[in-house]
Amino acid sequence: MRAPTAGADGGRARPTRRGWAVLAASALLTAAGFGFGHREFIVLGGTAFAVLLLAAALVGRLRPMEVSRSVPLDRVAPGDEVEVRLAVSGGGPGRRAHTVADRVRGPGGTEWFAVAVDGGAESAVGVYRVPAERRGTLELGPVALLRRDPLGLVEAVRSGGGRDRVWIHPRWSMPQAMPAGAVEDPQGGQDGGRIGGAAFHGLREYVPGDDVRHIHWRSTARHGRLMVREHADTVHTRLTVVVDDRSGAAGGDRDALDEVAGAAAAICAAAVHERWACELRLVSGASREGGGHLGPLLDLLAEAEPQPRTDPSAEFRRLWERPSADTAVLVSASLTTAEAHRFCGLRDRYPRLVVVALRKFGAPLAGLPGATVVSAFDADDLAARWGRGWAG
Repeated sequence: MRAPTAGADGGRARPTRRGWAVLAASALLTAAGFGFGHREFIVLGGTAFAVLLLAAALVGRLRPMEVSRSVPLDRVAPGDEVEVRLAVSGGGPGRRAHTVADRVRGPGGTEWFAVAVDGGAESAVGVYRVPAERRGTLELGPVALLRRDPLGLVEAVRSGGGRDRVWIHPRWSMPQAMPAGAVEDPQGGQDGGRIGGAAFHGLREYVPGDDVRHIHWRSTARHGRLMVREHADTVHTRLTVVVDDRSGAAGGDRDALDEVAGAAAAICAAAVHERWACELRLVSGASREGGGHLGPLLDLLAEAEPQPRTDPSAEFRRLWERPSADTAVLVSASLTTAEAHRFCGLRDRYPRLVVVALRKFGAPLAGLPGATVVSAFDADDLAARWGRGWAG
């Protein structure tokens, strides 16, 4: 519907744009009639003014009423519909509203959704549905009570009420497994243990009581003393997922960020499923801890917007200053080779670094020193590759 007249929120009758046009035409016809001595122009101008007065009398002053909003589901996925219920009640002096309109601001812009009010009832409930077309948030409110004459010349509006938010989570696919990371094993190959197992962490000197099966004989010969392999229990693995939310990616900023968000959601979902501690961070600075739940992380991904003039180096410095995690994963659709090398500078703080590069919107990355590169076309391709490990 067309938005109510800006500023008309006191309940008094005011001309609409059409009403102001009729008033201007009335004044112009009347002045022309007196100026040129044409009585017909005076009659037409007076008639138009009389119709405007009649419309104002029909609208009158709008009575105050209470409007409450309820949203059964405030977390949805792209392609769903958001059902919103508006309940109108209350009475008092003045005319009753014909329509209650709710403003909805989303990724596609701002739109007003109108619900008709039964003029003879003291309370009414109306329902409207908003299509959740893509990842983002919907800001609901304020509401506007509206009464207009049949010709649309005069309206009375009261606006106010609370606001609500609906999160449209990114579309994502659940990976088959969560690898512990690509860490070089001194026996050769890579350790990609899963959650609940023991992944290689490093070498240290033997102490009495160590399991002799963990002695690494080649390192022992090289160092001249007994060296054992130390393993870390992946039950306590902590994962930091960094989302590149900068604008400027090829193919459209929002389209690229939608794919990046879907890829990051898949990684976070796998980590939460395997009971890893997971933190989600945006290059622009926002962050959120999962606390063992996926919902807060998906909310942040829904809220992410393409950010202009954002330097990823600032986020890399923040990561360096934070307590280190076991693994840091950077997901990007437009990462340059120079930026990827700066991310690799975190290897002294994070034993495992992984760079996820989405080729749909950016160029593929070559091998990086101290990091594993997972190259995927889009978020769905990443979910399929993730289950096969971090092989690059």
